[in-house]
Amino acid sequence: MNQGKLYNYGIQNEESDIRVHVCPIAKRVYVYPTACGLAAVKSGKHPKKSGYQKGFNLPTATGYLVPPFQIKRCVSIKMRDSVWASLNFKENETTIQKGTKAERLVEGMILNGLLPIPALTKKISRKDLQIKGQDIIIPSGAITQTDIRIQVKCDFPGGEKSLGGTGNLFLQVQERNPGNCH
Repeated sequence: MNQGKLYNYGIQNEESDIRVHVCPIAKRVYVYPTACGLAAVKSGKHPKKSGYQKGFNLPTATGYLVPPFQIKRCVSIKMRDSVWASLNFKENETTIQKGTKAERLVEGMILNGLLPIPALTKKISRKDLQIKGQDIIIPSGAITQTDIRIQVKCDFPGGEKSLGGTGNLFLQVQERNPGNCH
């Protein structure tokens, strides 16, 4: 990869259904449908900024700074302090280390039923079905016709300003990877 060129890579060409931003400074996890994040990027309302990896002087990414709640259907999840303490995120860790911890957190949330997955619902109005315990159904294909694909981002400084974050989530649209971090 050319060390100076930024490549078209980010939310606009990933194949995910749901995005999760793990924000250790704000101690929040933000979840939203990828399509809603992409709509926020395309709206033209948010500033585009460069991002940097430690040890590199040139930008390693560009993306849009979007306040979490200016992304439609974005939800904020507060995790217990003990969860954050056990993961022990550190700002000086590598991109790989932070990303691995973020993925571990999200996997744990899924296993424990703590990750909201937005879906279309169907309200049941038939009394006979309601009596059988069927008030609301998530029809097959309501989320996606295939597996639910989740993109996890460690957005270290991101999150609400009132929680110590930058006030934004970083929605990347370009990158270069001089340190070969994945």
